Formats: sequence, C-alpha cells, structure tokens
Amino acid sequence: MVYTLIDQEDTVTEQMNKQNIQIGPGEKKATLTLGSGTVIDLKHTSETTVEEVDGTSISIDPESLNYPQTDRIAETEEVIYNQVDVPRGGEYSLFLSDGTKVYLNSMSSLRFPVRFIGDQRMVELVGEAYFEVANHTKPFVVKANGFEVEVLGTIFNISSYQNENHQTTLIHGSVKVQTESGFNCILEPSEQAYQKSDSNELGVRKVDVMQYTSWVNGKIYFRDARLEDIMNILARWYDIDIFYLEPSVKNLRFGCNINRYKEITPFLELLERTEKVDISIQGRKITFKHNN
Repeated sequence: MVYTLIDQEDTVTEQMNKQNIQIGPGEKKATLTLGSGTVIDLKHTSETTVEEVDGTSISIDPESLNYPQTDRIAETEEVIYNQVDVPRGGEYSLFLSDGTKVYLNSMSSLRFPVRFIGDQRMVELVGEAYFEVANHTKPFVVKANGFEVEVLGTIFNISSYQNENHQTTLIHGSVKVQTESGFNCILEPSEQAYQKSDSNELGVRKVDVMQYTSWVNGKIYFRDARLEDIMNILARWYDIDIFYLEPSVKNLRFGCNINRYKEITPFLELLERTEKVDISIQGRKITFKHNN
C-alpha cells in the first residue's frame, strides 16, 4: 500500500508533538579547485572573478560559476581541469565553456576542462547532476562511476551515488548509455537507464521524469517510493543521519511532494499522521520504527 502525503505547502502549521525542533534545508555552497590546486570556498569568497593560469576569467556569483563561452574547441592544446565539489547539505550550478549548464546536487563532484580540447567534450561526475547540454558537432560525454552517457545536445539527469543504483533519466533529446563491460542502450524522452549497484547490466524503463528532476525546481517529489529511498535523498540535502529500528520499515511506500527549501519537521509530521511510522529526533539524528 502507498501512503500519499499532501503537499507540504498546503497546510502544516503544527509542530511535532514530541519535539519542537527545526532542521533547515541545504543551501548554495561548493568549493572550486583550480588547475593549480588552489581551492576556493564559493560560499564565502568575496571575489567575483578568478583567473586561471591560461588567462581564463571565471565569474563567480552566489549561485553559479560562469566560464567564458567559446564556439572554438581546439584540436590540440594543454588541458586545464577544474573541479567543483558540493558537500552534504549543498547545491550549486555552473555554465561550462561550451554553454552547457550543469546543476549539481548534494554530495556531488564534477571535474571538467576549463576549455574543451579534442574531438569530444568530456566531464567526470560523482553523485547527481542535471545537464542542459549545448548543441555542438562534437559529442558531450559524462563519465560517472563505471558508465558513460554520450549526447550532442539534450537535457538529462544522472544519479551515480556510491552504493546506490545508478540512473540516467532523459528529459529531452537522445542519449547513449554504456557501461565499462560493454552493455549499452539508447534512450528516448521519459526513459531511464538503470544499473544496480552490484551489477554491470543495464535496464531501461519508462518513468515519471518529475520524480527524478524535481530537485532542480525546488521540489522533492515521489510516487510509490520506499521510505529508505526517500530518506536517502533527504539525508543528503538536510545533512541528517537516518536510522531504522526495524529493517522492514524501510520498505513502507509513500508518495510526497514537498518544498525542498522548507525545514523538514512538517514533512516528518505528515509521515507520522499516516500512523504507519513513529519518529524520534535527537539533534540531526532521525530514527524510524513501526507505529505498533
């Protein structure tokens, strides 16, 4: 059975009976590592630009990095890599030099060239990112934990967290997904390629793309999802630790539509109102058990 929760914005004004505690959402924060190894805290820096060793001027604002756009992709030239790391409880976005926009979710990292060189545009991802790839004659390739996604220009989401199933969800255009062992597939819009954490094989399924991309629009949306899967996502975003007193409680299924930028307590109250779970909070530790 699926227990559907109302939208958090509709009506929740009470505090949880057990504790009057607030756990706030994540925020825009990340670090940038330059080709020289210099690390810049993007949340706290007062700089609005930073210059790479090749003279590239990178713009910094409170929400994103902007690399100078160029239509030229050189065939041979020294490659300078930058890396953006987003911690637990953070998110950040950037515009690459070809015009591609990337949204990085919590606990994610993107390594990329300051300017693309050679016959393809390649970046390396750990974690989760939403890509709006700029059209170009040279393919755009994302390497992520043992598989590759290749496109020319399209919109898609990749989730490749360690010890979780890897998923590529296509919103618009076409992508080719390939594993290191040679399994591959071509996706159409609203299809998802998934790879279980203990397998190299790929599966393809039709999905509700909103469930996998709502985070970009400030929502956390699920239909018929396991409690553990929901809370894995919330744990990264709210920087909390989750515990289950009984393993079976992980498999309770819920639907939800919550504001990603609100604090978490009203959502937990909604879970308790289903009378299926009992929740206790201690600091940033949240424990679930069956409501017997």
